Amino acid sequence: MIDNGGATFGGVAFSSLGLLVTKANIPLLPETRQSEEEIPGLDGTIDLLTEYGPRMIELEVTMLASDETDYQIRLQKIAKVFNARAGVKPLILDRMTGKRWMCKYNGQIPIEKMATLGTFTLPFKAFFPFSESVTDTGTPIAYGQGYTYGMGFRYGGGRYSFLVTSSPKALVVYHAGTHEAYPVIRLTGSGSNITIRNETTGEQCTLSVIMAAGDVVEVRCAPLEQVVIRNGTDITRAHSGIFPRLVEGDNNISITATAPSLTVAFIFRHTYLY
Repeated sequence: MIDNGGATFGGVAFSSLGLLVTKANIPLLPETRQSEEEIPGLDGTIDLLTEYGPRMIELEVTMLASDETDYQIRLQKIAKVFNARAGVKPLILDRMTGKRWMCKYNGQIPIEKMATLGTFTLPFKAFFPFSESVTDTGTPIAYGQGYTYGMGFRYGGGRYSFLVTSSPKALVVYHAGTHEAYPVIRLTGSGSNITIRNETTGEQCTLSVIMAAGDVVEVRCAPLEQVVIRNGTDITRAHSGIFPRLVEGDNNISITATAPSLTVAFIFRHTYLY
């Protein structure tokens, strides 16, 4: 059983700050944003779209110090660790060590103090409201990474790097999470006129490029980050179609290309609704 005082934030154990998590309040699902339309003469409304907003997380903690000086020193360290201007950091709870929430301090911290014992609530905001696996698929799953039963992983961890030397090439990419994931698709080697299609979702993209031996092309599929990089240079103009996502379970992928001699890797974090 891992004991970091209940959690780590940005790699810092709560126990190293003299903190102990006594209660974690994580909503089962994020707040929804509903788009709907009323039509005269029609009862009810038309459901157009449901989106999720950010997820608010609250951790109730206690802090015990040896004396007043130690108490103030601990508060100073806590303020530094949770400084919101440092940006989002991974929050990992001891009770679910295989998942992280990318969030930052959001709100205020009134402290109830009795002698050298303090209790307060740490408010966090996860702008990306879903939890993710603590490692991505570029790192093989191994003992000691914190993964627990129930996260959907298969024995052996799945396969995420494939050799493509014929066209078309059929692949299966497994996503253990319960929410969609957006991979970085890394192609290394040679080939041209490359099409990547997720047969499971019907989404596909085409790269009008000629790759030579040693070239590396990355297709970054995450919303607001959608770009294609070749050897460090932006070539998004060579992309057409839809950046493919991965849904829960097996995703049947097809790769077509002219004269391919490629290694194709799908790099992502398994993403969960909770």
